[in-house]
Amino acid sequence: MKLTFLGTGAAEGVPAVFCGCETCREVRRRGESAFRTRAQLLIDGEVCIDFPPDAYYHSLRFGVDLSAIRYLLVTHSHMDHFYAHDFILRGYKYASPIKTKLQIFGNGEVKKVFDECTRREMREAVSSLIEVTVVPPFEPFRFGDYVATALKAQHGNAEEAYVYLIEREGKSYLHLTDSGRLPVETLDWLEAWAKHVKRVDFVTFDCTFLFYTAGEISRHMGLGDNKAMQDEFIRRGIVDGRTQYAITHFSHNGAPLKERLESVEADYGYIASYDGLSLSF
Repeated sequence: MKLTFLGTGAAEGVPAVFCGCETCREVRRRGESAFRTRAQLLIDGEVCIDFPPDAYYHSLRFGVDLSAIRYLLVTHSHMDHFYAHDFILRGYKYASPIKTKLQIFGNGEVKKVFDECTRREMREAVSSLIEVTVVPPFEPFRFGDYVATALKAQHGNAEEAYVYLIEREGKSYLHLTDSGRLPVETLDWLEAWAKHVKRVDFVTFDCTFLFYTAGEISRHMGLGDNKAMQDEFIRRGIVDGRTQYAITHFSHNGAPLKERLESVEADYGYIASYDGLSLSF
């Protein structure tokens, strides 16, 4: 699998959209290479996890052909992870003829937000090539060469947010953004899954809080929470010594500057993602 971290920031971005704190001023001074836009992950050039308001900018900066994306997995309906308005532009006079269907998967709120945001301007020529499917948690579903499973996240009570396990050709990827420490039922499911599969090959952790440890009931994680989850995965046999880890979804409050993240990589062995990072496993 090839992972491309198109955006690695939390909802407000880094620098934050309305912020003038020391970190945001410094990031603006350093320029585009230090920016962290809203979180979006591209897998193998055809699968996306989340579609933020910055998706168009990602396509410009990193040369991503958004019309080539065939599958979109949405973690939850918050604006920074699912900016549904843009989908009215996927066809009609706004784009050259598109013949491939875009399949969007998510919870019931994702479907509601899609319908609400596109109702006024959606054309039938566009909607006929977009399919939104509500997927239940813990039930694997297939698309293309992939099998994915939506797992319950810990991200508030307003809706049932998901994290995703994605499998392809013997490789497995666990995407843990947006979420705090995982609920027991998700850990139990992963443990049972791991008894039939060798391990998770690659894990990406939500690291919104960076050096601050959030604890058991937070909606996001920091490094202490990531390490606690890693230890629990090891204890349950979900990962092994060959599993790789990355961190993403950084808030400006954690001051995610390059030199600080280099120390994290050295101390924790996690890959500190940045906008545009591509890697394969």
